[in-house]
Amino acid sequence: MEKKQLLAQTMAFLMCTTPETTLGKLLNFCLATKVVAENSGKTPLEFANELLDHPERLVNWLSDVIDSDDDYSIEEMLAVNEIPLHKAGQSQQFMEKLLAELDSLDTQGL
Repeated sequence: MEKKQLLAQTMAFLMCTTPETTLGKLLNFCLATKVVAENSGKTPLEFANELLDHPERLVNWLSDVIDSDDDYSIEEMLAVNEIPLHKAGQSQQFMEKLLAELDSLDTQGL
């Protein structure tokens, strides 16, 4: 896929949600982090696929993504704090809500 088309699709997808939504909170975290494949052995796409294939591993996934760059930024910490993980079962609820939001997005034309 051409990079310009990928950028257009990504921009259009981002315009379908807001930072206050569950999906927006995860996307904010993704924007605040930088995956360094040399440190983690995984590319950003591999990290993304891993979460979508195993949403129950959200807590471990967040930790792995943060650890991949060895440079904890204030933005990363603020973004991860937006994701409710303080009580048992919250990560599963978060991912269920996120996937429901994803299914309900109007992505016609993407």
